[in-house]
Amino acid sequence: MNIPLLARRYCLLFYWLTFAVFTLHEAQYPGLMLHPEEWRYPWGAVVVVWAAILVGILYAILRPISFNRSWGRLLAALAYSAILLLLGHFSVVTDMPGYYYVFAQFSIVTMASVLLFAVFQAVSALWRWRRGAA
Repeated sequence: MNIPLLARRYCLLFYWLTFAVFTLHEAQYPGLMLHPEEWRYPWGAVVVVWAAILVGILYAILRPISFNRSWGRLLAALAYSAILLLLGHFSVVTDMPGYYYVFAQFSIVTMASVLLFAVFQAVSALWRWRRGAA
């Protein structure tokens, strides 16, 4: 069993699954309502949020299975994360149901993750360059 290949293949699937479960949890909070006794669990909205968690596009940009220090793909992922962060920022308003905030939280975590990955790649490249120069 090739653990690094499995991690590359399924890491973004687990990332999406984490936010899918988080959406299920957050959907139980209805936000501000005039008649809270009429509240029903918003299954339709949960499915829409699952579709809005756009991990598939990130997967298509990075292509983790064949990713080998591809700076172009990494810059594209950073640009995509920045767009998600901007959309997430403008989507936040107060007193909305809990599932409404999941996209903004997803965009923040995605941007932070891609930035950390970029820093790791840069440090790794510098380390290899320095070891090769020594």
